[in-house]
Amino acid sequence: MKSEKGKKIKNHVTTSVLLLCLACLCALPTSCVREDVDGCLQYSLSVKVVDTDGNDITSSGAVTSVDLYLFDADGFVRLIPKGTSTDYIFAEEESSDLTLVAWGNLKADSLEIPELAVGTSLEDAQIQLLQRLNGNDLPSTDLFYSRLELSDSTIAATRGISQTTATLVLQRLSASMSILTYSFTDHFGETQDGDTCRIVVRGAGNSINFLGKLTGGDAGYEPDIQESSTGDLYAPSFRIFPTEEGGSLAIDIYRGDTLLFTTSTDDEGDALQASAGNHLSVSIDFANANAKIKVSVTNWEDIDQNTEM
Repeated sequence: MKSEKGKKIKNHVTTSVLLLCLACLCALPTSCVREDVDGCLQYSLSVKVVDTDGNDITSSGAVTSVDLYLFDADGFVRLIPKGTSTDYIFAEEESSDLTLVAWGNLKADSLEIPELAVGTSLEDAQIQLLQRLNGNDLPSTDLFYSRLELSDSTIAATRGISQTTATLVLQRLSASMSILTYSFTDHFGETQDGDTCRIVVRGAGNSINFLGKLTGGDAGYEPDIQESSTGDLYAPSFRIFPTEEGGSLAIDIYRGDTLLFTTSTDDEGDALQASAGNHLSVSIDFANANAKIKVSVTNWEDIDQNTEM
């Protein structure tokens, strides 16, 4: 009896090991199994994060998560399993023409993250802003992006297995802005009970594809705002998709459903634009008959949050 019981246990363990091995083989490309390593290319990737000036900010903590999407000539292939915070290793067929797309800070609290079907193209794969109940868009996360053509990497053969190392350089794709009003109630009167003020920033593109290009319909960002004791409005730093080339932003101020004010230019008549990796600060002064609109563009790390509120 003891021998029979031991045999059953042994058979059970053997079956479990075989199933585990089969699962591991199924997870690999067909040419990357142990019997055919000559067709296997192993990639060792490191991640680097830089600011708009090219300075290395990897250790700053600006990027807290990285999602890697693998594409070939026919479209989406698979997600790359997460490695450490800065290193990834995976294998694919050596003959494949591959593109790797990396997103930093891809978070579901303000972005609709797609579950891509195999074969989805880079153009059709899109990340979209989430919306409030009133239909306006939530601001974006601090989004970073990189695209790497793996076929351009230098390949070296080692022990029959081709290996290559590459560096993903993530750059900030989002812009940020803040808005502050002066003499708001002097110009528009006191806000009555039951009314609330809203600021909506409109721009082109409420989604962005895996080529890093704006797509979709017009965006209408509605940031959280603060109201001072004097009735002035302040929208602290919030993140948006950058303005497309030749495009502009429009700032709308509402009280309830009534549009009180809109502008798409500053005092000089220049279009309001927000560039990736930079901060656009807008102040709107209603003290004069015509609103005075002042803007400044600063490096992301130099955002001035002093408000005089």
